[in-house]
Amino acid sequence: MSTFEVCLHGPGLPQAGLRCQAFFDGDALALECEPPMRIDAAALTVSAGGFHDNALFLNWRADEAGYAAVVDTSSARHTLLTIAPQALRAQLAPAARSVDYQHFKWRAVLTVLGLVALLITLVLWQNETVTRWLADRIPIETEQRLGKTLLSEMQAGGELHQAGPVVDAIKLIGDRLTKGSRYHYEWYLKDDDSVNAFAVPGGRVIVHSGLIAQAASAEELAGVLAHEVQHVELRHSLRQMIHTAGWAAVLTVALGDVSAMTGIFVHQLGNLQYSRTLESEADVAGLHALARARIPLAGMRDFFARMQAKEKKDGGSIDIALLSSHPATSERLSEIKRIAAQTPCPCAPLKMDWPAIKSGLSAVKKNDKATQRATDEPDGI
Repeated sequence: MSTFEVCLHGPGLPQAGLRCQAFFDGDALALECEPPMRIDAAALTVSAGGFHDNALFLNWRADEAGYAAVVDTSSARHTLLTIAPQALRAQLAPAARSVDYQHFKWRAVLTVLGLVALLITLVLWQNETVTRWLADRIPIETEQRLGKTLLSEMQAGGELHQAGPVVDAIKLIGDRLTKGSRYHYEWYLKDDDSVNAFAVPGGRVIVHSGLIAQAASAEELAGVLAHEVQHVELRHSLRQMIHTAGWAAVLTVALGDVSAMTGIFVHQLGNLQYSRTLESEADVAGLHALARARIPLAGMRDFFARMQAKEKKDGGSIDIALLSSHPATSERLSEIKRIAAQTPCPCAPLKMDWPAIKSGLSAVKKNDKATQRATDEPDGI
């Protein structure tokens, strides 16, 4: 004789129900409880219910009171469906399908939630891997168009210069560092006293006049340019913008509509916060680029080390924005020094009159002031 467990509810029974064994004796449901009960199958009605609609209810009335034997475990349901008399099976079939559907629904919901949780975990755990994969889906042509659009927004302010002795020096060094690149580079000087330089996706590099003023040699400028160029070559700038702007921006740019997201991206330029991993990648690749260009590798180390020391000594009196977006930690400087010492390079100092180049900054500022005065003057004067 096959039995199955039920939880009996009805008048005079505990609120949580009474657990007992049930079986079918012919066409009657027999309950082994105190007192024993016997109900004709024809008097039973079947329904699905429970907190998650995952139980079968065998309902009947006796002495004008309602009773229910709840079959709430999968093994009990299976036994009930196997041994139920023919008269009851017509009612059990739709109720059982309802229970099976609820089981499927909740399993599906839990599976989806689990997959979402897994995806979120993967995104958080390997966020740089994800953004690199997304960046690699964006064609170079789209990236270059994005950079051109962003640069146009910046040039509207009139602070960028693409000619003059200082820009010529930047371009001369930059062209050596980017020989053979898949990008066509453009070099700009921004009249800004903060010590900073940054790369725009697609091969545009902007150097602040404040950085030129603080660099002690052309080799130090080369060290900074080598680092920034690698943020372009390794698509770090694009990846960081994707990370900051979010999925909507990624989809928009991936579809080729760069203008719609320019307003979001333009405010990030110069303030992209790269991770330690990306900074390390740019350092290593930048040092190798210096070696290929036969430019002394010590310039990168010397510039960052000197700026770090100056920031600590001056207590922030000099705006060294470059250290905010590219922190010059002791570990990072030690690694730059180690790799530079291990990288062979038939290097020679750059043949540039650095003091004369730096003196060209005054002409830039003079031209900017003259332009500003002309802009401020009323028409007709």
